[in-house]
Amino acid sequence: MPILVILSRSLHVISAILAIGGLFYMRVILPLGLAQADASSRDAVFLRCRRAFKMVIHTAVLLLLLTGAYNTYSAWGDYKLDSRLMHGLWGPHMLLGVIAMIIALVLLAPKEPPRWHRAGAMINLIILFLAVLFASSLKFVRDSEMRKYAPKPETSTPLDPRAEGK
Repeated sequence: MPILVILSRSLHVISAILAIGGLFYMRVILPLGLAQADASSRDAVFLRCRRAFKMVIHTAVLLLLLTGAYNTYSAWGDYKLDSRLMHGLWGPHMLLGVIAMIIALVLLAPKEPPRWHRAGAMINLIILFLAVLFASSLKFVRDSEMRKYAPKPETSTPLDPRAEGK
């Protein structure tokens, strides 16, 4: 079902965008904005934003796991076209994604952020950027391999018999 493949891929990409963009905002942008605020309001705003971010991450993790499993199942036959390279890109993409999910869930589990939350968030951001790099590379290689095996277009004969001599 093509619609299911398109829907699954779209949900996967949107979930990744929300997770990475949200993490970038929480780790880079929000601290810059809160630097001017007094300590009590800064902490209250940060905790409120963290709570909303936690809900987004929980939803994104669920969707990434479900759509990632479906996308892998759908594309597994294509990965056999150049299994060494494609599995060499798929494996790190999946491993980095799972590691990032675990770090995010551990960071967001307690009501108060752990002391290492800033470093953990930055490490997680780097891991997510690397996961995107592997995913993009895998998509490029897969598309290249699919073009190699695509049927070649047939040459058509002109409809106008006068065009044959030209």
